[in-house]
Amino acid sequence: MPEDVREMHGNHLALMIVLCLVHLLLVAGCTSVDRSTALPITPKLVPTTEELMQQLRVQYPAPGELVEVDGTRMHLRCEGTGSPTVVMEAGSGDCSLSWALVQQNVSAFSRVCTYDRQGYAWSDPVPGPLTASNVTGRLHTLLSRANVSPPYVLVGHSLGGVYVCYYAHRYPGEVAGMVLVDPGSEWQMIRTGDNFAREQKVAIGMKTSLLRGMGKEAANGTFVKNLSLLQNYCNPKLPSYEYHAFQALWATEPSFWEACAVEGESGFSIWEEVSRENITSIGNIPLIVISSGQDMGFSADPEENRHANAVFRTLQKEMAAESPQGKYFIATDSSHYIQIDEPDLVTGAIRSVVNATR
Repeated sequence: MPEDVREMHGNHLALMIVLCLVHLLLVAGCTSVDRSTALPITPKLVPTTEELMQQLRVQYPAPGELVEVDGTRMHLRCEGTGSPTVVMEAGSGDCSLSWALVQQNVSAFSRVCTYDRQGYAWSDPVPGPLTASNVTGRLHTLLSRANVSPPYVLVGHSLGGVYVCYYAHRYPGEVAGMVLVDPGSEWQMIRTGDNFAREQKVAIGMKTSLLRGMGKEAANGTFVKNLSLLQNYCNPKLPSYEYHAFQALWATEPSFWEACAVEGESGFSIWEEVSRENITSIGNIPLIVISSGQDMGFSADPEENRHANAVFRTLQKEMAAESPQGKYFIATDSSHYIQIDEPDLVTGAIRSVVNATR
Protein backbone atom coordinates (compact mmCIF):
# COMPACT_ATOMS: atom_id res chain seq x y z
CA MET A 1 0.00 0.00 0.00
CA PRO A 2 1.51 3.37 -0.95
CA GLU A 3 2.57 5.63 1.91
CA ASP A 4 0.01 8.39 1.23
CA VAL A 5 -2.84 5.85 1.04
CA ARG A 6 -1.70 4.26 4.31
CA GLU A 7 -1.69 7.75 5.91
CA MET A 8 -5.25 8.49 4.68
CA HIS A 9 -6.44 5.11 5.86
CA GLY A 10 -4.88 5.69 9.29
CA ASN A 11 -6.53 9.09 9.59
CA HIS A 12 -9.89 7.60 8.65
CA LEU A 13 -9.57 4.91 11.31
CA ALA A 14 -8.58 7.50 13.92
CA LEU A 15 -11.66 9.60 13.07
CA MET A 16 -13.94 6.55 13.30
CA ILE A 17 -12.53 5.70 16.72
CA VAL A 18 -13.14 9.22 17.99
CA LEU A 19 -16.74 9.23 16.71
CA CYS A 20 -17.38 5.86 18.35
CA LEU A 21 -16.04 7.10 21.68
CA VAL A 22 -18.22 10.23 21.49
CA HIS A 23 -21.26 8.07 20.71
CA LEU A 24 -20.56 5.79 23.68
CA LEU A 25 -20.17 8.78 26.01
CA LEU A 26 -23.47 10.28 24.83
CA VAL A 27 -25.35 7.02 25.21
CA ALA A 28 -23.87 6.49 28.66
CA GLY A 29 -24.81 10.05 29.60
CA CYS A 30 -28.40 9.62 28.43
CA THR A 31 -28.85 6.57 30.62
CA SER A 32 -27.82 8.52 33.71
CA VAL A 33 -29.82 11.80 33.20
CA ASP A 34 -33.39 12.28 34.42
CA ARG A 35 -35.24 13.49 31.34
CA SER A 36 -37.86 15.17 33.49
CA THR A 37 -35.30 17.84 34.48
CA ALA A 38 -34.53 18.91 30.91
CA LEU A 39 -35.48 22.56 30.18
CA PRO A 40 -38.20 23.02 27.52
CA ILE A 41 -37.49 25.17 24.50
CA THR A 42 -39.37 28.47 24.98
CA PRO A 43 -40.59 30.09 21.77
CA LYS A 44 -39.87 33.80 21.30
CA LEU A 45 -42.93 35.69 22.62
CA VAL A 46 -44.46 38.46 20.52
CA PRO A 47 -45.76 41.38 22.66
CA THR A 48 -49.53 41.64 22.78
CA THR A 49 -51.32 44.77 21.65
CA GLU A 50 -51.96 45.76 25.26
CA GLU A 51 -48.28 45.25 26.13
CA LEU A 52 -47.24 47.50 23.24
CA MET A 53 -49.72 50.13 24.38
CA GLN A 54 -48.46 49.95 27.94
CA GLN A 55 -44.87 50.35 26.76
CA LEU A 56 -45.82 53.59 24.97
CA ARG A 57 -47.78 54.85 27.97
CA VAL A 58 -44.74 54.30 30.18
CA GLN A 59 -42.48 55.97 27.62
CA TYR A 60 -44.72 59.05 27.29
CA PRO A 61 -46.37 59.72 30.66
CA ALA A 62 -48.33 62.86 31.43
CA PRO A 63 -45.80 65.72 31.65
CA GLY A 64 -47.96 67.54 34.20
CA GLU A 65 -50.10 66.48 37.14
CA LEU A 66 -53.42 64.63 37.20
CA VAL A 67 -55.96 66.53 39.30
CA GLU A 68 -59.28 65.09 40.45
CA VAL A 69 -62.26 67.04 39.14
CA ASP A 70 -65.79 65.77 39.75
CA GLY A 71 -64.59 62.21 40.24
CA THR A 72 -62.32 62.09 37.18
CA ARG A 73 -58.71 63.06 36.54
CA MET A 74 -57.72 66.05 34.43
CA HIS A 75 -54.21 66.73 33.17
CA LEU A 76 -52.70 70.12 34.04
CA ARG A 77 -49.18 71.20 33.09
CA CYS A 78 -47.80 74.36 34.70
CA GLU A 79 -44.33 75.84 34.21
CA GLY A 80 -42.51 79.01 35.20
CA THR A 81 -43.24 81.53 37.93
CA GLY A 82 -44.84 84.94 38.14
CA SER A 83 -48.25 86.57 38.07
CA PRO A 84 -50.64 86.73 36.36
CA THR A 85 -50.82 83.05 35.43
CA VAL A 86 -51.29 82.42 31.70
CA VAL A 87 -53.89 79.70 31.04
CA MET A 88 -54.06 78.22 27.53
CA GLU A 89 -57.10 76.59 25.91
CA ALA A 90 -56.56 74.40 22.84
CA GLY A 91 -58.85 74.23 19.83
CA SER A 92 -61.21 71.43 18.89
CA GLY A 93 -59.37 68.16 18.29
CA ASP A 94 -56.24 69.45 20.05
CA CYS A 95 -54.70 69.05 23.46
CA SER A 96 -52.13 70.72 25.70
CA LEU A 97 -49.28 69.52 23.47
CA SER A 98 -50.25 71.98 20.73
CA TRP A 99 -49.04 74.83 22.98
CA ALA A 100 -45.58 73.34 23.64
CA LEU A 101 -43.53 75.92 21.73
CA VAL A 102 -45.33 78.90 23.22
CA GLN A 103 -45.51 77.44 26.72
CA GLN A 104 -41.77 77.00 26.99
CA ASN A 105 -41.27 80.60 25.83
CA VAL A 106 -43.84 82.11 28.21
CA SER A 107 -42.47 80.15 31.19
CA ALA A 108 -39.41 82.43 31.03
CA PHE A 109 -41.43 85.46 32.20
CA SER A 110 -44.61 84.16 33.89
CA ARG A 111 -46.34 81.07 35.20
CA VAL A 112 -48.14 79.32 32.34
CA CYS A 113 -50.55 76.38 32.41
CA THR A 114 -52.00 74.16 29.72
CA TYR A 115 -54.54 71.41 30.27
CA ASP A 116 -56.55 68.73 28.50
CA ARG A 117 -60.33 68.79 28.28
CA GLN A 118 -62.31 65.67 29.19
CA GLY A 119 -61.22 62.63 27.18
CA TYR A 120 -58.33 64.45 25.50
CA ALA A 121 -54.74 63.25 25.88
CA TRP A 122 -54.15 62.30 29.53
CA SER A 123 -57.52 63.47 30.92
CA ASP A 124 -60.18 60.87 31.71
CA PRO A 125 -63.19 60.65 29.39
CA VAL A 126 -66.56 61.89 30.66
CA PRO A 127 -69.85 60.58 29.20
CA GLY A 128 -72.15 62.95 27.38
CA PRO A 129 -71.82 65.92 25.04
CA LEU A 130 -69.60 68.92 25.64
CA THR A 131 -71.09 72.30 26.47
CA ALA A 132 -69.44 75.65 27.01
CA SER A 133 -70.79 75.55 30.56
CA ASN A 134 -69.24 72.22 31.51
CA VAL A 135 -65.93 72.98 29.76
CA THR A 136 -65.48 76.32 31.54
CA GLY A 137 -66.90 74.99 34.80
CA ARG A 138 -64.49 72.07 34.88
CA LEU A 139 -61.58 74.38 34.03
CA HIS A 140 -62.61 76.66 36.91
CA THR A 141 -62.67 73.69 39.31
CA LEU A 142 -59.39 72.32 37.95
CA LEU A 143 -57.54 75.59 38.56
CA SER A 144 -59.01 75.88 42.05
CA ARG A 145 -58.14 72.28 42.99
CA ALA A 146 -54.59 72.70 41.69
CA ASN A 147 -54.14 75.96 43.64
CA VAL A 148 -53.66 78.01 40.47
CA SER A 149 -55.04 81.31 41.71
CA PRO A 150 -56.32 84.22 39.62
CA PRO A 151 -55.80 86.67 38.05
CA TYR A 152 -55.40 84.87 34.72
CA VAL A 153 -54.40 85.84 31.22
CA LEU A 154 -56.48 83.50 29.08
CA VAL A 155 -55.16 82.34 25.70
CA GLY A 156 -57.51 80.50 23.35
CA HIS A 157 -57.00 78.97 19.92
CA SER A 158 -59.86 78.32 17.44
CA LEU A 159 -62.82 76.88 19.40
CA GLY A 160 -60.70 77.51 22.50
CA GLY A 161 -61.24 81.21 21.78
CA VAL A 162 -64.99 80.72 22.22
CA TYR A 163 -64.39 78.88 25.49
CA VAL A 164 -62.11 81.52 27.03
CA CYS A 165 -64.47 84.37 26.08
CA TYR A 166 -67.26 82.43 27.76
CA TYR A 167 -65.02 81.87 30.81
CA ALA A 168 -64.38 85.63 31.04
CA HIS A 169 -68.14 86.19 30.77
CA ARG A 170 -68.85 83.73 33.63
CA TYR A 171 -65.93 84.66 35.88
CA PRO A 172 -65.05 88.27 34.99
CA GLY A 173 -63.26 88.98 38.26
CA GLU A 174 -60.67 86.28 37.50
CA VAL A 175 -59.56 87.41 34.04
CA ALA A 176 -56.93 90.15 33.77
CA GLY A 177 -56.24 89.89 30.04
CA MET A 178 -56.71 87.74 26.97
CA VAL A 179 -55.00 86.62 23.75
CA LEU A 180 -57.11 84.99 21.03
CA VAL A 181 -55.21 82.98 18.42
CA ASP A 182 -57.19 82.67 15.16
CA PRO A 183 -60.32 82.33 17.30
CA GLY A 184 -63.59 80.85 16.20
CA SER A 185 -66.85 82.65 16.82
CA GLU A 186 -70.27 81.52 17.99
CA TRP A 187 -71.73 83.73 15.23
CA GLN A 188 -69.89 82.09 12.28
CA MET A 189 -72.73 79.84 11.09
CA ILE A 190 -75.41 82.50 11.56
CA ARG A 191 -73.46 85.25 9.80
CA THR A 192 -72.27 83.08 6.90
CA GLY A 193 -75.73 81.76 6.04
CA ASP A 194 -77.86 78.61 5.89
CA ASN A 195 -76.09 77.05 2.89
CA PHE A 196 -72.76 77.22 4.68
CA ALA A 197 -74.26 75.85 7.90
CA ARG A 198 -75.76 72.87 6.07
CA GLU A 199 -72.44 72.16 4.35
CA GLN A 200 -70.62 72.30 7.67
CA LYS A 201 -73.08 69.90 9.30
CA VAL A 202 -72.43 67.37 6.55
CA ALA A 203 -68.66 67.88 6.87
CA ILE A 204 -68.81 67.45 10.66
CA GLY A 205 -70.81 64.25 10.24
CA MET A 206 -68.22 62.82 7.87
CA LYS A 207 -65.37 63.89 10.14
CA THR A 208 -66.86 62.37 13.28
CA SER A 209 -67.48 59.12 11.44
CA LEU A 210 -63.83 59.10 10.35
CA LEU A 211 -62.67 59.88 13.89
CA ARG A 212 -64.64 56.99 15.36
CA GLY A 213 -63.23 54.70 12.71
CA MET A 214 -59.74 55.79 13.69
CA GLY A 215 -60.64 55.13 17.33
CA LYS A 216 -61.48 51.53 16.43
CA GLU A 217 -58.15 51.21 14.65
CA ALA A 218 -56.41 52.46 17.79
CA ALA A 219 -58.34 49.98 19.96
CA ASN A 220 -57.43 46.96 17.83
CA GLY A 221 -53.73 47.86 17.82
CA THR A 222 -53.34 48.97 14.20
CA PHE A 223 -51.51 52.18 15.14
CA VAL A 224 -49.44 50.89 18.01
CA LYS A 225 -47.96 48.32 15.64
CA ASN A 226 -47.15 50.97 13.03
CA LEU A 227 -46.83 54.51 14.38
CA SER A 228 -45.90 55.84 10.96
CA LEU A 229 -49.61 55.66 10.08
CA LEU A 230 -50.11 58.63 12.42
CA GLN A 231 -47.44 60.95 11.04
CA ASN A 232 -49.96 63.12 9.20
CA TYR A 233 -51.89 63.70 12.43
CA CYS A 234 -48.93 65.19 14.30
CA ASN A 235 -47.27 68.49 13.45
CA PRO A 236 -43.52 67.95 12.80
CA LYS A 237 -42.78 71.51 13.96
CA LEU A 238 -43.52 70.48 17.55
CA PRO A 239 -40.58 69.63 19.86
CA SER A 240 -39.48 66.01 19.67
CA TYR A 241 -41.10 64.85 22.92
CA GLU A 242 -44.44 66.46 22.18
CA TYR A 243 -44.44 65.23 18.57
CA HIS A 244 -43.87 61.62 19.60
CA ALA A 245 -46.18 61.91 22.62
CA PHE A 246 -48.96 62.99 20.24
CA GLN A 247 -48.38 59.82 18.20
CA ALA A 248 -48.32 57.68 21.34
CA LEU A 249 -51.62 59.15 22.53
CA TRP A 250 -53.34 58.66 19.18
CA ALA A 251 -52.08 55.06 19.13
CA THR A 252 -52.98 54.05 22.68
CA GLU A 253 -56.07 56.07 23.68
CA PRO A 254 -59.26 55.38 21.67
CA SER A 255 -60.95 57.82 24.08
CA PHE A 256 -58.88 60.63 22.51
CA TRP A 257 -60.48 59.98 19.11
CA GLU A 258 -63.92 59.74 20.73
CA ALA A 259 -63.44 63.05 22.56
CA CYS A 260 -62.66 64.73 19.23
CA ALA A 261 -65.78 63.20 17.68
CA VAL A 262 -68.00 64.25 20.59
CA GLU A 263 -66.70 67.82 20.50
CA GLY A 264 -67.27 67.97 16.76
CA GLU A 265 -70.86 66.78 17.18
CA SER A 266 -71.37 69.32 19.98
CA GLY A 267 -70.10 72.26 17.94
CA PHE A 268 -73.43 73.67 16.78
CA SER A 269 -75.00 73.37 20.23
CA ILE A 270 -71.94 75.06 21.81
CA TRP A 271 -72.19 77.98 19.38
CA GLU A 272 -75.92 78.30 20.07
CA GLU A 273 -75.34 78.13 23.83
CA VAL A 274 -72.74 80.91 23.76
CA SER A 275 -74.65 83.06 21.27
CA ARG A 276 -77.64 83.12 23.64
CA GLU A 277 -75.44 85.04 26.10
CA ASN A 278 -74.91 87.73 23.42
CA ILE A 279 -71.40 88.53 24.63
CA THR A 280 -70.39 91.92 23.27
CA SER A 281 -67.86 92.90 25.95
CA ILE A 282 -65.27 91.10 28.04
CA GLY A 283 -64.50 94.19 30.08
CA ASN A 284 -61.82 96.83 29.98
CA ILE A 285 -58.85 94.45 29.89
CA PRO A 286 -55.78 94.07 27.65
CA LEU A 287 -56.85 91.99 24.63
CA ILE A 288 -55.01 90.91 21.48
CA VAL A 289 -56.63 89.01 18.60
CA ILE A 290 -54.35 87.40 16.00
CA SER A 291 -55.74 86.16 12.67
CA SER A 292 -53.95 83.73 10.38
CA GLY A 293 -53.06 84.96 6.94
CA GLN A 294 -53.84 81.79 5.01
CA ASP A 295 -57.15 80.64 3.57
CA MET A 296 -59.13 78.48 6.00
CA GLY A 297 -60.53 76.17 3.33
CA PHE A 298 -64.05 76.32 4.75
CA SER A 299 -65.90 75.23 1.62
CA ALA A 300 -65.31 73.32 -1.60
CA ASP A 301 -67.29 76.02 -3.42
CA PRO A 302 -64.87 78.90 -4.21
CA GLU A 303 -67.45 81.66 -3.78
CA GLU A 304 -68.85 80.18 -0.57
CA ASN A 305 -65.32 79.71 0.74
CA ARG A 306 -64.40 83.34 -0.05
CA HIS A 307 -67.50 84.56 1.75
CA ALA A 308 -66.90 82.31 4.78
CA ASN A 309 -63.30 83.48 5.10
CA ALA A 310 -64.36 87.12 4.91
CA VAL A 311 -66.97 86.60 7.64
CA PHE A 312 -64.42 84.75 9.78
CA ARG A 313 -61.97 87.69 9.65
CA THR A 314 -64.69 90.27 10.24
CA LEU A 315 -65.84 88.44 13.35
CA GLN A 316 -62.27 88.31 14.65
CA LYS A 317 -61.92 92.08 14.22
CA GLU A 318 -65.19 92.52 16.10
CA MET A 319 -63.85 90.33 18.91
CA ALA A 320 -60.88 92.69 19.30
CA ALA A 321 -63.40 95.50 19.83
CA GLU A 322 -64.94 93.72 22.84
CA SER A 323 -62.44 95.57 25.05
CA PRO A 324 -61.46 99.26 24.86
CA GLN A 325 -57.85 97.98 25.01
CA GLY A 326 -58.34 95.49 22.18
CA LYS A 327 -55.80 95.15 19.37
CA TYR A 328 -55.94 93.17 16.13
CA PHE A 329 -53.06 91.65 14.13
CA ILE A 330 -52.67 89.35 11.14
CA ALA A 331 -50.02 86.62 11.07
CA THR A 332 -49.52 86.88 7.33
CA ASP A 333 -47.42 83.75 6.83
CA SER A 334 -49.27 81.44 9.23
CA SER A 335 -51.80 78.70 8.86
CA HIS A 336 -54.59 78.30 11.40
CA TYR A 337 -51.92 77.03 13.85
CA ILE A 338 -50.17 80.32 14.47
CA GLN A 339 -48.83 79.05 17.81
CA ILE A 340 -46.84 76.42 15.90
CA ASP A 341 -46.00 78.33 12.71
CA GLU A 342 -45.01 81.56 14.47
CA PRO A 343 -44.66 80.83 18.20
CA ASP A 344 -42.58 83.94 18.81
CA LEU A 345 -45.43 86.12 17.51
CA VAL A 346 -47.91 84.54 19.93
CA THR A 347 -45.35 84.72 22.74
CA GLY A 348 -44.87 88.43 22.07
CA ALA A 349 -48.61 89.05 22.23
CA ILE A 350 -48.85 87.20 25.55
CA ARG A 351 -45.87 89.11 26.95
CA SER A 352 -47.51 92.40 25.94
CA VAL A 353 -50.78 91.51 27.69
CA VAL A 354 -49.00 90.18 30.79
CA ASN A 355 -46.93 93.35 31.08
CA ALA A 356 -50.05 95.50 30.64
CA THR A 357 -51.77 93.69 33.52
CA ARG A 358 -48.75 94.26 35.75
